[in-house]
Amino acid sequence: MGEIKKVAVLGSNGAMGSHSGGIFAQAGIHCLFFARTEEKALQGIENAVNQARSDVLRDYITPKTYDDLEGEIPGCDWVFEALGENMELKKRYFERIDGCRNSDTVISTISSSLSIEDLVRERSDGFKNRFMGVHFFNPPGKLPANELTYHPSNPDDLREYIADFCKAKLARVNIVTHNRPGFAGNRIGFLMLNEAAILAETLGTGKVDYLLGPYTGRTLPPLATLDLVGMDVYRAIVEYVYGNTDDERHDRYVFPEYARGMLEKGLLGRKAKSGYYKKDRDGTMLAISPKDLSYGPANGETVDFVEEAKRFIHDGEYLRAADLVKNEPSEEGGIVRRFILQYVAYSYHRIGEVTDLDQGIHGIDRVMAYGFSWLPPSGWVDLFGGPEETIRMMKKDQIDVPETLACQDRGARCLIRDIQKYLIAR
Repeated sequence: MGEIKKVAVLGSNGAMGSHSGGIFAQAGIHCLFFARTEEKALQGIENAVNQARSDVLRDYITPKTYDDLEGEIPGCDWVFEALGENMELKKRYFERIDGCRNSDTVISTISSSLSIEDLVRERSDGFKNRFMGVHFFNPPGKLPANELTYHPSNPDDLREYIADFCKAKLARVNIVTHNRPGFAGNRIGFLMLNEAAILAETLGTGKVDYLLGPYTGRTLPPLATLDLVGMDVYRAIVEYVYGNTDDERHDRYVFPEYARGMLEKGLLGRKAKSGYYKKDRDGTMLAISPKDLSYGPANGETVDFVEEAKRFIHDGEYLRAADLVKNEPSEEGGIVRRFILQYVAYSYHRIGEVTDLDQGIHGIDRVMAYGFSWLPPSGWVDLFGGPEETIRMMKKDQIDVPETLACQDRGARCLIRDIQKYLIAR
C-alpha cells in the first residue's frame, strides 16, 4: 500500500458525502468533491466546512463534476463512494471507475445496507481486490463508528492498512462486520426505528418519541432520528433488509403504509423541513398524525414514571431509573419495557451473523454505542441485573430468549461452543 494522499468523494453534495469527505480533509488529505455540477460540489464543501467549523478545510478540497471523473480518478489513491442508497446507481459509477483506476487505487462504498459482493459482481478481479465497505455513520463528525465490510478478495495487508488508517488518521472506531443486509448497526437499529414507526400508527408521533425518548438510552427519540436520516433512506434500508432476510422479527421490518404517504407528499424529514416533525410559522414544533398526515402540536401528555425516570437519570441514579422501567405496571411501562427487551434480544440473536462469533456481543455493542449513540444491548443487561434477570423478563413478556444470552448466563467458557451449536441448528 502506498500512502493515501488524494481521495475522490462521489456524491459530495449529499450530507454523508460532504461530511465524510470533510473527515478526510480534517486529516490534511486532499479531496476531490465530485457532484453533477460544480455548484453542487461547492455546496458540499460548505457542508464540510460547517461540520468542522473551520475554513481551513477549503484548502484541502477541490470541486469537480462527474465529467472530470475519467481524467481525475487515475491520480487518486482512494475512491470514496457516497452516492444514494441505490445499487444500480452505484454500479454505473463503479463501471466507469473500473475503466480508469490505477491498479493500487482503493475503492469503497459507504452503503449502509447493500451487499458488498453484489455491488461489484460484474467488475474486474482487480477492482474486487481493492473494493470494500467503509460505512461512516450520520453525522460522521459526531458519530465515530466505522463498519468495515471486506470483500472476500481483499488481501490481508489491505484490510490491515485500511483499518489502521481509519483508526489513526480519521479517528474512526472500527467494527468489522459480515456482508449481511444492513450489516450490524442498521440491521439492528432500523428494526427498532421501524418498530417505533409502527407504534406511531396507534400511539401517535409525539407519544412514541416521548415514551422512547433519550431517557431510554438514545441521543434522539426514534421518530426524530428518522427525520434526521430521511424518509427515503429509511425506506431504502428497511425494504432491502426485508427483501433479503428472514429472521425471527422479519414481520416488523415491513415499511408502514402511512410512511409511503409521507414520501409521496415529499415529507422526507429535516432535509425537506417536514417529516414526522416540522416548525409552524411562529416556530412552534408540530408533529404529524399517521392517521391522516395532518400536523398538530408536538407536546402532549406526560406520564409519571417517565418523568420520574428522567429525574433519576438527571441525578445520575441510573439503576433506579432502570428499576422503574423493569417494574412499571402501566400499559405505557409495558410498551417501553418490551421495546427495550426486543432491542436486547434482537442484538444477541445477531451474534455470529453480522459480526464474528468470537466477539460475542462486543462488536454489536460498539456499533450501537458509537454509530447510533444508543446504550448498547449489554448495557441494558447490566442495568436490568444481569443475564439471568434479563432472561426472566424476556420470558415474562414472551420474548424469544437468544441462546447467546443464555450462554452468557452460564459462563464464558461455554459461550463459543454453545453458540456454534445454536447457529448450526438455526
